Amino acid sequence: MPLVSRKNIIGLAAIGIAATAFASIDARAVHQPSSSVAVQHQQQWATQVDKHFNLYRMTPGLYRSALPDRSDVATLQAARIGTVVSFIKDDDKQWLGDAPMRTVNIALHADRVTDADVIRVLHVLEQAQTDGAVLMHCKHGRDRTGLMAAMYRMVIQGWSKPEALSEMRSGGYGNPQEMEDALDYLEQVDLAAIRAAYRAGKCSTTLFSTCYAKAWLQNVLAFNN
Repeated sequence: MPLVSRKNIIGLAAIGIAATAFASIDARAVHQPSSSVAVQHQQQWATQVDKHFNLYRMTPGLYRSALPDRSDVATLQAARIGTVVSFIKDDDKQWLGDAPMRTVNIALHADRVTDADVIRVLHVLEQAQTDGAVLMHCKHGRDRTGLMAAMYRMVIQGWSKPEALSEMRSGGYGNPQEMEDALDYLEQVDLAAIRAAYRAGKCSTTLFSTCYAKAWLQNVLAFNN
């Protein structure tokens, strides 16, 4: 049997070390998350449609904006908007005119949004999309709209809280310093509780919510009639 020289032994050892290093690299590549996965949702951030009223397309069936005016109706019709959901007290019919779009008004204040408000809005947005695309808006398309858009991302689309907050801060809503109330709610919201209540058909995350009292009162009045 031929003798193995010192030089050959050193060469074989080097090959073994290199193979081990490559195997380690391959293992890390398998077990570490891909960078494309890490930015997957960022690539799906809402895209700007019309700068005039801060109109953005979140999904094929959902848009967000500031308060439109009559000059924006044609743009919304081109987007095939079937329902307009407003978070301000003003009547959308003032600018919609005779345009054939259904309106839903859920007046909110960014500093007083509750879990029940969120769940109600999400149900409205999902149900309305069965009749065409939906636009949700507030006055500036920032606080109230941003909050509900972020909750839609997390509850309906399955985004994580950091992903949704990242889009809200950098996805075209405006200056984050002007969204403190909305961001404060999002930072503290119990996402798991909202998801569970929404999927279970509950109107809130707590039995002490006024939404249960309202439902009870409506049932009583309906029974008496």
